Amino acid sequence: MYKVSSDRRFQKNKREIRKAYIELVQAKGYQNVTISDIAQKADINRMTFYSHYDIVEDIFVEFVDEMESQIMSEISGKNRFDLDDFFELLNSLMFQEIDFFRYVAKQGNCADFRTAFVKTIEKIIILDLDGRKDYSGVQKKIAGNLIAVSIAYAYLDWLSGDFDSATLDDVISTTKDLLKDNLANISFVNHE
Repeated sequence: MYKVSSDRRFQKNKREIRKAYIELVQAKGYQNVTISDIAQKADINRMTFYSHYDIVEDIFVEFVDEMESQIMSEISGKNRFDLDDFFELLNSLMFQEIDFFRYVAKQGNCADFRTAFVKTIEKIIILDLDGRKDYSGVQKKIAGNLIAVSIAYAYLDWLSGDFDSATLDDVISTTKDLLKDNLANISFVNHE
């Protein structure tokens, strides 16, 4: 479990811990990062780590939760789903930690990260589909998963270099074109 506080020093330590974690994941692989590694890299002691997180994996859980929260916050105030805005938001979040996302995309042993990325997008899509009366529960789950996998793997495959010289704009444009028919009836509403 990760802890939350508005204290400035607490927030500064969290930023340093996350920065150290991301650098260490890229250098050692996410399964090889220890609390001692993070404490040394972030120039903190182990007790400071434990005042913020219980275990190393909590850093990743918090990262995913914050990303999902940012996306939900951005889209909850809109009356209708705008695919361009959605991709722009995903781009913005990805570019904040582009090297980390590149690492995740290129490493075959990062299934947890890939799954979390897909599940975050899927959760957002399914929330909106819940308002649809013409979809059964199973259909909403399948549609949400299908759309999320399409979006997530377009990004991950681009990041890992699978699309040769295609730019991110090319990949997004193609993905949007292919999804537009499926997303035509999605209109994000405030889900709070």
